[in-house]
Amino acid sequence: MTSSSMTSLFSLNTSSGIPIYRQLIDQIKQAIRMNLLKTNEQLPSVRSLSSALQINPMTISKAFAQLEIEGILIRKRGVGMLVAENQPQEIISEDVEKALSDFVRLSRLQDLDDETIMMLLQQSLSVKPPKSLKLQKPVKTNKSARSPNGK
Repeated sequence: MTSSSMTSLFSLNTSSGIPIYRQLIDQIKQAIRMNLLKTNEQLPSVRSLSSALQINPMTISKAFAQLEIEGILIRKRGVGMLVAENQPQEIISEDVEKALSDFVRLSRLQDLDDETIMMLLQQSLSVKPPKSLKLQKPVKTNKSARSPNGK
């Protein structure tokens, strides 16, 4: 990705109340989640990004340093900052958490009870999810009960 197309990934709002370095961190994480930034892809230098975005280089350095601490970016001597190969689980799970939260909210809006929501989740966890979900009550088994043949 070229430096100019890289800067198009960022939409910084100086009047939002959210620090600019935090906005950069969040937007870089989002670009990775959306696969706009790929593993081992080089980010622009602090100086070129600072010039393109017209913000203080220390702001970008602070964002890069935080992302490096979190294991999202790696610093390679003579190359610069790269997207790390093994992303921390939390960067991946943010989307999952949001999807799950949306699922529960939608289920509640449709007046589904907890048991029905759990059945839907259990069906979704099956190896081959059905094309259309049909609610089925789970079969309760009594583990202490013996089978008719005595085993």
